[in-house]
Amino acid sequence: MILFLVGCATLDSFLFNPVHCSTVSEATCDGSDWDSICAACDEPYAWDAEHPWFPGQLGEGQTIRAPAVVERIPIETDDGLATLDAYWIPSHGERPERSSTTVLYNHGNYAGIEHYRPRLRVLHELGFNVLVWDYRGYGKSEPASVPTPEQFLADARQVRALAGTLAPDPDRVVIYGYSLGGIPAVEAALADPPCGLALEAPFTSVRLVARSNSTVNLPETFLSEGAYENIRKIEGYTGPLLAMGGTADTFFPWTDVRTLAEAAGGPTRTWFPEGVHHGVSDIGIVEAGVPAYDAELAAWLSSDAAGCIGAPQQ
Repeated sequence: MILFLVGCATLDSFLFNPVHCSTVSEATCDGSDWDSICAACDEPYAWDAEHPWFPGQLGEGQTIRAPAVVERIPIETDDGLATLDAYWIPSHGERPERSSTTVLYNHGNYAGIEHYRPRLRVLHELGFNVLVWDYRGYGKSEPASVPTPEQFLADARQVRALAGTLAPDPDRVVIYGYSLGGIPAVEAALADPPCGLALEAPFTSVRLVARSNSTVNLPETFLSEGAYENIRKIEGYTGPLLAMGGTADTFFPWTDVRTLAEAAGGPTRTWFPEGVHHGVSDIGIVEAGVPAYDAELAAWLSSDAAGCIGAPQQ
C-alpha cells in the first residue's frame, strides 16, 4: 500500500504543517509559551510578550528586548491568488557594523510567525534588520491552503525582491533558512544572490528526509518532482554559506546538512554543536545558547561573508 501511494503521488504536498489563524482555538493555544498558537486573524502578535528562555540560553545579564518598531507588510502575490503576511523589524542601531545588514528570515514548518517570535527577537537583539514572512496557509497569510511547489518558490523569489527594496543597504542582505525555510531560502539565493546564505537545520531533500524519518528509501523521482531538492540546487549557489545543524537533530541529521554544505559551489563554513536538537521547543541551536550563536554568526560575517557588514565602530 505504501509503495502504491508513493507511486501515484509525490510527497511534496505533504511537507507542510501550518497552523492558520482561522483555525486558532483552545487546541492550539494550550498555555505553553513556546508551542501555543493563540493569535486569531484579527489580533496582532504580541511582540513584547515575555518568553521563558531556556536555562543557559542567554548569557550572564543578557536580555532580549522587544523591538520598538514592527511594521506589518501584506504582500499581494504575483499570481494574484494570495496575500502573504510579512513583518519588517528595523535594527536598533546599537551594533553599527550590523545596522545596515538585513536578515530575510524563512521560518520552519510548524505553525507560522507567531511560533518564531523569540528567534526573531534574538536576531533583532543581535543588531540586524529582519524581514520575516508567512507562507501560504501559515499564520495570517491567505488563503488558508498550502502552496504548490511552483507557488512556494515564486513567493520566495518575490519576497527576496521585496527584501532588497526594504533593506537599508540592498547589498547587505543575508538570506536565512531554518528547517523547511531552507527551501525558499535556497530558491531566493539562486534567484538573486545575497551577500550570504545561512542555513540552520535546513531541509535537504525529500529522499533524505523520508529516509531519516521513516523506513522509506526510494529513488528521488518516486518521492518528489524535484523542486525542493536542495541537495542538488545548492550546487548553483556560489556565494558564502553558513550551514548549521545540531548533532542530536533527528529531523534533518547533521550528516545530511554536511553533505548539502559540501555540494555548495562557494566558500562554506559549518557548525555542528554537540547534543543540540532541531530547534524551538526541543532546544536547537538558538535555544542552546545565544552567545555561542552570536559568536558563530560574527565569525562567519567577519570572514567569508564580510561583505554583509560594515566596519566596526572604532
